[in-house]
Amino acid sequence: ANQFDAAWEFYFDDASLFAVTLFYKDIESYQTTATSSQDFYDQQTSSWVTATVSRPANGEGGTTTGLEASLQYDLGNGFGVSANYTYTDASADEQRDTNQVGSGLVEGTSKNMLNLMAYYENDAYQARIMYNYRSDWYKGLHFNGDELFNDAFGQWDASASYNVNEYVTLTLEAVNLTDEEIVEYNTNEERIMSIYSNGRRYVAGIRVNF
Repeated sequence: ANQFDAAWEFYFDDASLFAVTLFYKDIESYQTTATSSQDFYDQQTSSWVTATVSRPANGEGGTTTGLEASLQYDLGNGFGVSANYTYTDASADEQRDTNQVGSGLVEGTSKNMLNLMAYYENDAYQARIMYNYRSDWYKGLHFNGDELFNDAFGQWDASASYNVNEYVTLTLEAVNLTDEEIVEYNTNEERIMSIYSNGRRYVAGIRVNF
């Protein structure tokens, strides 16, 4: 890959900043899917049969262009907020062919990603609440050979800790507070492939430093 980045940062207070980054990546080869015919021996019929096989392969290249904007703002008295937004436009040189699964698609990239956080901290207490979001993205091929996409997903998380002394810290974490589901689909949102409900997770712990 040949890549270029340009960043501008403005520190408008001791613990506050605003930053913007532009990035461009010229990728030599994206991962794609190659389809071919292959003979297999069928033990039930004692004969050879021909099947269509799809497997990962090195495909044509493409470009990834985008912008990232970040803000961290200290509200004073231990309170603060931060935000990060990324726009990504990833395109493959390979032409999109609906008769060829996976053609012209770039895996793992969402056009929009957003992270938000509010926090409070002092010498004894730290608390954070966070929201993470990304728009839908292509995940590659399903085990049945169909194109698989992940629907847009966002979740709320929270964490808190208390320093009992310089050696012992109590921690508490909560993941996926609103019990969001992961939805996968094929070509459009109406053709649902799977729904995963991972539930909420709570973790309590004690950290000891020697």
